[in-house]
Amino acid sequence: MPANDFPKLAAASIGGHVADQMMLALLPLVLVAAGASARTVSIVVAAHAAAWLVVSLPVGAYADVMSRRTIMQLGATTMMAGATIGACALQLGFQQAWVLAITAFVIASGVVILILSVFALIPRVLDASALAPANALLEFGRAVVCIAAPIVAARLVARETSVAGFAIAFVGGAVAFLVTRALPREPTATVETVSMRAAIREGAAFVIEQPLLRAIAVCAIAWNSAFFALTAVFAPFAAGELGLSIEGIGNAWSIYGIGLLLGSVAAAPMIARLPTGFMFVFGPVLSCLAVLALAALADRDTTWPVGFCFFCLGFGPMTWLVLQTSVRQIVTPHALLGRVGATITTTIYGVRPLGALLAGAMAAAFGARSALWLSTVLFVFSCVAMLLSPAARLKAMPRPA
Repeated sequence: MPANDFPKLAAASIGGHVADQMMLALLPLVLVAAGASARTVSIVVAAHAAAWLVVSLPVGAYADVMSRRTIMQLGATTMMAGATIGACALQLGFQQAWVLAITAFVIASGVVILILSVFALIPRVLDASALAPANALLEFGRAVVCIAAPIVAARLVARETSVAGFAIAFVGGAVAFLVTRALPREPTATVETVSMRAAIREGAAFVIEQPLLRAIAVCAIAWNSAFFALTAVFAPFAAGELGLSIEGIGNAWSIYGIGLLLGSVAAAPMIARLPTGFMFVFGPVLSCLAVLALAALADRDTTWPVGFCFFCLGFGPMTWLVLQTSVRQIVTPHALLGRVGATITTTIYGVRPLGALLAGAMAAAFGARSALWLSTVLFVFSCVAMLLSPAARLKAMPRPA
């Protein structure tokens, strides 16, 4: 696949993130505006995250033996189908949590299929030296979406036009479908005789045996469970204890997107100039400091302090994400990229529903602030795990596999 296909992969990735981030921002606000509890919100957030747990490994197994162009088109079609289901449900007045949960799961499943395929194709398009800037560019696009999606979602919910959010998600899927049609067809691999279970097992074994991949997985498990615990309870916490309006909550999340954007811009230069080990611990440490400050907030009308905390939660982890994605692509043989990507993705995103559900249960029993402290503990654990790992001692990027 030629290098000039990278812009198409980037456009498909951005289309997927448009649908994904719009649902992640819109659905909790729809429920909060309807008076739903933190536990109800956590169920929908968990359903969105569950797609990464359920879909990642099968997709990773097939991505190494099938045309990734075909798989990406399947993902885009699934996103459009989920957006259509959600729009119809909202128009008909079905705003129950289970309906929104199904919608979130279907759309996120399409995003998983698309993003895993893009991850596996990029090392076939670009040299190892170009991976960090390319991944930073992809994350820059996601960051722009993360800035816009909460603002747009909050405005739509405040004006009772939430159905337009599903239309935006549909457009994201349509863009991904159209650009992937322009990609050349890949020849399928000659390993169809390997069972899915064996393929999944091979990818998981490589992650467990490779020290850097193992360290990335452990840190990511803790960080993502912490982040989705925060995602599940933040809107009820901010509305109830901090007195933020729906639009104020959306503005705070958009500042998180600004952190992601600036982190994506800074990631490649920082990775090139600073020790790799320092970059591996920078994101987790900044996350800990940000969430500690957020959990300690007590005053009302705290949009900007909350926003600054979310900025830090975006900036530091974004540099870590670009780094670890590039390292994964460097140390993994091309023939295993789909399966290894799926294994890491499952560990990174698969724990998200557990974090969301646990935080929702704690918020129901002890209050949203207690659930926020649970998130803080998990962030601290992710930081400690990375500080004690071999990745923290790296002086430079590893050699290609």
